[in-house]
Amino acid sequence: MLNKLRSKIEGSISVIARSLTRTRVTPNELTTLSLLVAALGYLLVIIYKSSAVLFATILVSGFIDVVDGALARATGRTTRRGAFLDSFFDRLCETFYALSLIELGFNPRIVLVYLALAMLVSYARARGESLGVSLSGVGLMERAERLIALLLVSLIMGYNFTVSLYLFIALTCLTALTVAQRFMHVWRNL
Repeated sequence: MLNKLRSKIEGSISVIARSLTRTRVTPNELTTLSLLVAALGYLLVIIYKSSAVLFATILVSGFIDVVDGALARATGRTTRRGAFLDSFFDRLCETFYALSLIELGFNPRIVLVYLALAMLVSYARARGESLGVSLSGVGLMERAERLIALLLVSLIMGYNFTVSLYLFIALTCLTALTVAQRFMHVWRNL
């Protein structure tokens, strides 16, 4: 869904990536940093029980994740190994975000359903593309949309827990719809 907006944002991200090319930072190091920020953020959520910590964690970790791919393209270091590392660590980051929601009081069953659906969105893309079906832009709640929604959930949680919970339930339902959209897209194209 955000793929259309992504091209407009890429210019700004490319500027940041080009400035990083003058350093010795590698794309894989940024990918790892994104995961470390998510893990540290989870630990800080456990300690402080603060939705503001979760908001900052998602914002910083997600931003680093966007920059790592741009740095790989800017330096000509796009590799299959890097792509695998990025996707794998993205799933781990989403797990840390979900665990943080449980720490902040969300029902673990609802969070587990959300996390399973988020993983299925990614799995459908990975498996579909391994079978030759492109899934770029298929579905309402791709990873970028989910992260933006989680940012909104964590922001609102600081003001109204109930509203943030209902928003999270809506995110979970939309993620389920995305799983169905991707499944049907792959099914029709095989």
